[in-house]
Amino acid sequence: MKKVLLLVLVLVVSFAPVARACEFCTLHNGLGQYNNQGDFVSLTYRVTTASTTVAGGSAVQPSTGDKLTINTMQAYYQHSFSENLKGQLVAPYIQKSASHGDGSSDSSSGVGDAILMARYTFWGDDTQFAAAIVGIKLATGARKDVVGTSSFSPDLAIGTGSTDPLIGAVYNHNIGNWSYSTDALYKLSGKGYGGYQFGNVLNLGLNGYYRLHNNFNAGLGLAGEITAADNNSAGAVDSTGGTVFFASPAVQYTRDNFYAELAYQLPVYRNFIGTQLVVDNKFLMSIRYAF
Repeated sequence: MKKVLLLVLVLVVSFAPVARACEFCTLHNGLGQYNNQGDFVSLTYRVTTASTTVAGGSAVQPSTGDKLTINTMQAYYQHSFSENLKGQLVAPYIQKSASHGDGSSDSSSGVGDAILMARYTFWGDDTQFAAAIVGIKLATGARKDVVGTSSFSPDLAIGTGSTDPLIGAVYNHNIGNWSYSTDALYKLSGKGYGGYQFGNVLNLGLNGYYRLHNNFNAGLGLAGEITAADNNSAGAVDSTGGTVFFASPAVQYTRDNFYAELAYQLPVYRNFIGTQLVVDNKFLMSIRYAF
């Protein structure tokens, strides 16, 4: 087994907290602290369920009966151009299904919006480092319209139709059997399909791992997302935007260059604008192989 290197950014594990803002959900790099200073490829399967309607931060009772389920299979590749410069490609395949209290339902599936990023380490040593991130989200995902109309459906769209810049930073520190990182990533959203513009997004993360055994690590994270209101031709869209934080326990298995992880995310704080259908929980399974 290779020597433990550095805990790199677990790039925005969080899935967008509001059903209609789910375009920005594809930045889990597949696992924590081993051998990710070089080349690696990972696959992450994520199940996200949204069935709780909230007004502000409180659940609406009785429930509306609406439910949105999103399954994402994400491929992630990192290439090391030098000791400090890394390039990353993220490509998701997304399946969505929505059911409503009136008995109606709809679904969509396809390749989502791909993301290209570069990470440059500008300070650090063998125990800690800081890096800057720049990137771009491409408009590769498909449009989805409301059933029976030509009106864009933000809830079920596979892509946004916009090309959006990303900027962020990460700080990492290793202390004995402990490793942790804190990170931030900001997306500036442009106008997309049908002139619809998703809100700008700030993602925040704090993730840590503890070595339990030569092949097992326990992890605990806090992932947050602060989202501005969406806009369309009429101005700000009602009941969009807000803040959510998820607690995320995880267990990780490592052997040589192979890594596997199971993680669960549960909202511990949420405060949304208006009344919205929001995420109840997320379940993630990831594997990674380092070259």
